[in-house]
Amino acid sequence: MAQVIIEDLDSEVIEKLQMLAQRNGRSLQAELKHILETAASSTLSKEEIILKKAEKMRQQIAYHAGQDISELPPIDREKALQKLAELKEIKKISSTGMSIREMREEGRRF
Repeated sequence: MAQVIIEDLDSEVIEKLQMLAQRNGRSLQAELKHILETAASSTLSKEEIILKKAEKMRQQIAYHAGQDISELPPIDREKALQKLAELKEIKKISSTGMSIREMREEGRRF
């Protein structure tokens, strides 16, 4: 396995990375490896990224609700992708292609 050395990294950056690692229950090396692996796997489609984030959010909600995360059923991928497509259609309600957020911001300018 290859080794990577990063020189002249600002001490504030290192402190922030150490805090992030501690918050995630990892060593600094494990956290950096996780960050790099995540960045390298960015070839996922937008839908795949959304599904992964949805799964992570679902696990966090269950954890904070005191539920056992291992007992959660997996997300129904087909249903989730269908709902995502429906949300994309809702976003396209304007003939100009503006999203709801963009229309709201445009309205605030007047």
